[in-house]
Amino acid sequence: MCEECHDSARPACARGVIPLGVVRCEPCWNRLANELAEIDGATAPPWPDPDPESVDRIEPEGCPGCGMEVRTMPTNYDRWVHLSTISMRAKEVPCRYRWRVETRPARHSAYPVAMIAVRVSGLDSLPDDMVIPAHTVECQHPAAMAEVEAAWRADRARQAWLPPSVEEFEDDE
Repeated sequence: MCEECHDSARPACARGVIPLGVVRCEPCWNRLANELAEIDGATAPPWPDPDPESVDRIEPEGCPGCGMEVRTMPTNYDRWVHLSTISMRAKEVPCRYRWRVETRPARHSAYPVAMIAVRVSGLDSLPDDMVIPAHTVECQHPAAMAEVEAAWRADRARQAWLPPSVEEFEDDE
């Protein structure tokens, strides 16, 4: 039974390449995955499925905004994200745009068969940790540059924030 809508008529199972810890039906999963994709900026279209008999090369995509080469990768929650082709230090990338690429082995095997993009969240990365930035960080399109600047401002505001108990303690002194 789905843990969100509690509809026993819909088949439900654990979702995500790395299970996200809840059992959801297809409509509830799609709603959650779309919300996560919107937050993470994982709104890239997936790679086309090539014809098995085709011998045509599949060239890397270019950014629709600036034309730079991007690496399009699937995320843990079945959506796609444009990543940079180079790694950067975490201190050079706003928190919102930090990703890591994880290899996934085949079932009951140690051989890696797939790679997925996992957004770095929860714990802050150390400043010199290497992360793969979302392409937005290096995109030359004016809208992307403004978005990255807003992310830097949000990071600085988050670092300057003090919980109310600390503010009261500082006022007492």
